[in-house]
Amino acid sequence: MSIKAKKHSDKEMDALERQIPDLAKMATMSAYARALSVSGSVLRVDSGDLVRMSLDGSKTFVAKAKPRRKVKVGEVITVRRVEAQAASGRT
Repeated sequence: MSIKAKKHSDKEMDALERQIPDLAKMATMSAYARALSVSGSVLRVDSGDLVRMSLDGSKTFVAKAKPRRKVKVGEVITVRRVEAQAASGRT
């Protein structure tokens, strides 16, 4: 079974591409709300601090957030794996 790609004009593509930031914002906010409702709390960076936000709106300081890492084009980043046992011990 073959699927034909729908062709869009440059004007239509520009209009669709302008929607991307708003769609990404809505998806991020939705994921945040879903994670908060499922687990009861989420970790987030707030004014340079790592804080735990609770479902009731309270904030608990966890640690000072590390500075963001600047990445160069083509740079390979190695991410360490968090062991399942260590991750499950956190609440």
